[in-house]
Amino acid sequence: VLAACTNAVAGIEPEIILLNKADINSVALESGVLSEITLKDAVYGVKYTSAKNAFEATVALNKGTYMNSFTHGVVCRVFSREQQTKDELNRLANAKVVAIVKNLDAHNDETKYEVYGLESGLVMTDLQFASTDGDGVVYTFNLGSDDNARESELPASFYKESLATTEAALTALLAPAA
Repeated sequence: VLAACTNAVAGIEPEIILLNKADINSVALESGVLSEITLKDAVYGVKYTSAKNAFEATVALNKGTYMNSFTHGVVCRVFSREQQTKDELNRLANAKVVAIVKNLDAHNDETKYEVYGLESGLVMTDLQFASTDGDGVVYTFNLGSDDNARESELPASFYKESLATTEAALTALLAPAA
């Protein structure tokens, strides 16, 4: 089905979960839908929240000579210059991550969450700072598929039984509240 009865709402919520690709122990994936991500013992993902429109998710088809592939990407705008933020950006500059985004579109719970970089991970492909940026943006960085490590499919949906169960499974990937 290439058309729905109602228009889809573009964009993603101002929150994103990043998982270190190497920390993923296993996934349950069937027909492009993830129902579970299991992390190695004593490791957790990180949830970032920000301002409206601070995050963007992208997908592009790479037409190959023998096989097509997809480039997954996430654009992140940072509004803080605290040392903790700079330390985190320094870690991300050398990391390979998987990003989970929450779509604004509320028409289908089964595609509310999507996972970018599941097969090959995402790496920081760009980080920019300009002292003249407006709207309080301090840094803008891109996470994307590496040139030699693209994805074979569109981002997988993450869904487990219901929206509430899905959100509980995602929360379980994060460090317990202190």
